This record gives sequence, structure tokens and C-alpha cells, in this order.
Amino acid sequence: MIDRETAVRIVEEQLAREHREEPEARRTVVLAATEHELVWIVGCSTEEFARTRDVQDLPVGPGLYLVDRVDGELYELHAVAAATGGWEDDYRARIRGLPVRTAVDALHEEVRALAAEQGPLRAARALRERVPALPPVEAVGYVRALLTGEAPARLVDLVRQQVVPPPDPFLTARRVRRVRRVRGPGDAAGGSGKPGDGACVRVVRRSDDELLDG
Repeated sequence: MIDRETAVRIVEEQLAREHREEPEARRTVVLAATEHELVWIVGCSTEEFARTRDVQDLPVGPGLYLVDRVDGELYELHAVAAATGGWEDDYRARIRGLPVRTAVDALHEEVRALAAEQGPLRAARALRERVPALPPVEAVGYVRALLTGEAPARLVDLVRQQVVPPPDPFLTARRVRRVRRVRGPGDAAGGSGKPGDGACVRVVRRSDDELLDG
């Protein structure tokens, strides 16, 4: 697991890299690191703001980094996402692969309840009203599958595309490019670099492409 000291060091190394790439820009420093169940939330600002606390010295940009507590992977976070907490479900699902309740789960509950009260055909018609791209025969099969277990993954994906809005880029974490591995204080030498051994793996990805790819 990544501790506070290691998380701060990961961000400081990224800030140093950014300063080397843009030496004319104002230098940014770490202000605080807050523990979250999934990540360390590391707040940054300019050296001037750290001294003066004058809002005129605040930087333009995300200002926040997330360091994953399991593998040390580094992400940028928009201030809107940080203020609202809207990044958390996306992070759990897209980055950690954890189950998150979505509009598909709510729709399945509605369809099951309607099928139990008014029958599968009525539920299938209601399903098609929500997902017109679903053919009538497959809608009926979808409902019957829900009544006995789970619908086929192919059809669930089709439904998801129709009822789950795409992630808002302002409410998602964006991966920062890879630099070098950072080992935590408690990690043994020669670690594998896999999640959980204290390695920091940072990958460059365009956020919009990553979101579209799912």
C-alpha cells in the first residue's frame, strides 16, 4: 500500500518534471495530502500562493492529483470533480474495476417488477420504450433472462449504451504519464511492479480517448 510520504513524493517528482519542461511557468508545490479509501488526494498550488494565500496567486489548471493507494498510479483531477465528489464512481468502475450501481441496474429492477406484475410482454414493451434499438424478439428474451438470472452480456452492453450517459471529462480522473517506479518504505527490494508491491506505474492517455474506449 502507498503511504502519505510516498504519495507526496510521487506528486513532487511529477511537478519537478513539469517545471523542467516549462521552466518559465510558475513553480508548483504540494500543499496537502488527504487520505481517501481509494487514493491520496494531493493538493498543489504555486509557491506564491503557499506563501501569501492570495487567490490571485492560484494556478490555472487542475491543482489536484490522485495517487492510487494500491499501485501508486498518478492521476490529475479537475477542481469541479474534487468539489462534488463526482469522480468516485467513475474511478471505482473504470480504474479499479469495482462494481458500481448504474442506470442499468435501476432499469433491470423496474423491468423485473413490471414483468412480475403485468407479464413479460408488457415489460418487454416498456424496455423497448427506453431502448428502441433493442429488437422486439430480443427484448422479450432479455426480460425472460432477467426473470431467471442475468441478461446476455451483448444485450446488456447495448442497453448500457442507451441508458448510461457518457462520463463527464470534468468529473473523471486523467492518468498522468509514466515516469519511474517509486517504491514504498515497506516494500522489499526487487518487487514485481504489479499492483500492491509499491510500484508506481504512470501511463499517458488522452482522457477523451480513454473515456470513449470505456
